[in-house]
Amino acid sequence: MADDALAELARAILVVRQDRRRDLPPELFGGELAYELLLLLFIADSHGRRLTGRTALEGVGGQAQTGRRWIEYLTREGLIIGDGDGNLDDTLTLTPRALNALERWLTDAGTTLNPAPGVTAPSQ
Repeated sequence: MADDALAELARAILVVRQDRRRDLPPELFGGELAYELLLLLFIADSHGRRLTGRTALEGVGGQAQTGRRWIEYLTREGLIIGDGDGNLDDTLTLTPRALNALERWLTDAGTTLNPAPGVTAPSQ
């Protein structure tokens, strides 16, 4: 199960990403549906919930046709467990590989956003 603090950071990232669509053209932010699906599944995991592909897509504002392709891709890449054919009524679960990768990335993101006193955040 995902760490609560990391799940809260993932939730905040999703909210900020969705909020930017209010003031800027949404077309600027296309192409990251798979990433948003992974974040949403990470949050659901932290609460002990499982989402279907349909529910997950509704949660991130994704379209069914595009979502099916990304669900199939994420399954092939070993990041989610479903049945792999893009059935939106299948329950989706993050694999241990995806959970570990998201936990590492969110931990690093949290450190970058909130460095410890006296510590300079890493520059890119």
